[in-house]
Parts: sequence; structure tokens; C-alpha cells
Amino acid sequence: MKKTLLLLATMFASLSSWAIEQDSDGYYLIASVEDWNAFSAIVATTNDANARMTADVDLGDSQAKIGHPNEKPSYFFKGIFDGQGHTLTIHYVADTSNGTNMSSPFPNISEATIKNIHFDGTIENATACQPAVIADVRYGTSTVENIWSSVTLNSTKGGWVEASGLVGCVDGYKDGHLIMRDCMVSGTLTASGSYNGCFVGYINSGGSATVDNCLSIATFNYSSTSGFMGQYNNCYVKQFPSSIPEKMRMNDEQLADGTIAAALQGDRTEEVWVQDVTAGTPMLKVFVQKETPTGINDLTETVKAKTGQRYNMMGQPVGKDYKGLVIEDGVKMIVR
Repeated sequence: MKKTLLLLATMFASLSSWAIEQDSDGYYLIASVEDWNAFSAIVATTNDANARMTADVDLGDSQAKIGHPNEKPSYFFKGIFDGQGHTLTIHYVADTSNGTNMSSPFPNISEATIKNIHFDGTIENATACQPAVIADVRYGTSTVENIWSSVTLNSTKGGWVEASGLVGCVDGYKDGHLIMRDCMVSGTLTASGSYNGCFVGYINSGGSATVDNCLSIATFNYSSTSGFMGQYNNCYVKQFPSSIPEKMRMNDEQLADGTIAAALQGDRTEEVWVQDVTAGTPMLKVFVQKETPTGINDLTETVKAKTGQRYNMMGQPVGKDYKGLVIEDGVKMIVR
């Protein structure tokens, strides 16, 4: 135990030598791997510190994480981390031989908010029980929103494993509650253990998760799965090893023609989901260039004056026999 504490103290001392900048709101600004490492050291002693990304960051060989995996609540990340639409590329290896037995960028969060981040890269897990792309949720209610993960996760650990495309475990024994909204998973996840999930891996008794307006087009290779734990509202899943609930099923045509993008957007005035015409799939607006997406609301305005003609969600004219989401005379409607 003493050796572990000495190792951590040495690591944090070396990380904290980097002068990380703060903005006028007191948020630490992260634009490099050195900034990420320095913020990791800051959270080790001030776990309610806040941060904003100001550039895409590739962590390279750095295994630094925000919030310590120790079970003590004082070590859990309790702040706000805003990616502001930037990409964080990780290359984590969870292996007890190198002292990194947690595979998430935010090992444990408590009453935290993580938002507006694209996670990319890889996670190789041989030992962690909750191999997930973002975090494990403990103590209190945490919020995860506007997240896109395209991470490739490979977990070789057997037995009880709570793998997931986003959050590994919501720990009810520690009063953990999760609010997840407007998130997307598009990576590849492979796990050989049990109790794996899509957006959420596992929820202990007493915990809860509410998942709203989320999309998975990821590829899941699970040897077994616990399915979909939590309460799901307006969520869609393309592929999963176990049965996908009827209300969450979709097909490639609906992905490509804008039907799912419009369903995820709903009747909200602020545009959150758009149809990415390059990828041919829905995408969170915060992650796409302005000239790339066809916004549902913008498209309505574009074709409003063209009466008598139907258009699909990519702005292409279609016939009256076209099935799916269309716009005619400025009105969005679904033709079945």
C-alpha cells in the first residue's frame, strides 16, 4: 500500500509541473496531452475542478485519467468536463502489471457532468471489471450528454465484466444515478465476460439510469450480455447480441434517409441531431462541420417554397411512392 501511495505521489508531482491555463470562469483549458496530465493531477487533490477542451487531443502513451479509481468518494471526479466538440483520442491498456486497472478516461464520477466530447482510439482490457468508454457512476446523480464514441474496445477478462459503449456501471450500492442524453456509439466492442450492455453495462440494485435520445450503430461482439438495463426513451440500436427491444429497432434505410435523425431530434427548437450526408447516418450537430450536415430545420426552410414536390432528408426530390421521412410544402411527415 505504501509503495502504491509513493508511486501515485511521484506521478502526480511530475504531472503537476506543467502550467495549465484557466479561463475567466476558472475552467482549466485542455489543448494538449500535457494539459490532460496536469488536470488529472489537479483532480487528485481538487476533485470538483472544471475543464474545457480547446483543441483535439491525442493522449498517445499517457495512461492518466480524470479521477482516481480508489473507492474513497474524495477521489471521484465531481466537476464539469466540456469537450466543446473536440476529439479525445485514448490508447488505454488496463493491466495490473502496469498499475492501470481502470480503462475509462473518468474511472469514477460523482455528481459530475461530462459533455460535448468525441472519444476515439482504443481500450485494451485484461483486468478491469468495468471496461467502458467514459466512466463508472458512483454517489449521486451524474450527467453524460452530447457524447460520441467511436472507440474500439477489446476486453479479454472473463467472469463478471460490465463492458459498455459508454458507461460501465451505475453503482446503486453507492447511490449512483445516471442521466444520459443525446449520445452516440459507433465503435467496435468485444468482451468475453458477462453482464455487458450497449449504452450502460450494469446497474446495481438501488441505482438508476435514464437514457434519452441516444443512438448506437456500433458493432458488439459479446460472449454474453445483460441486455438493456435502465429506462430508455426514444433510443435506437442497429445491432446487439441479445434481442433489441421493439421500440429501439431500426434499419439501414431509416438511418440513411433521415428518419432516425428526425426522430432523435424530435420537436426541439434547438438543433441537436442532424443527418450527416457524407456518412449517411444521423450525427450530433456539435461534431460535424456546418457545410456537411443537412439539418432537419434548415432543410425544411430550403424546400418550403418548392410546392408540390416531396424531398427526403438529404434534400433530394422523391416520388409520391417514396417511404420514409419526407418534406412537402415545408411540412415534415412520415410516409408508410
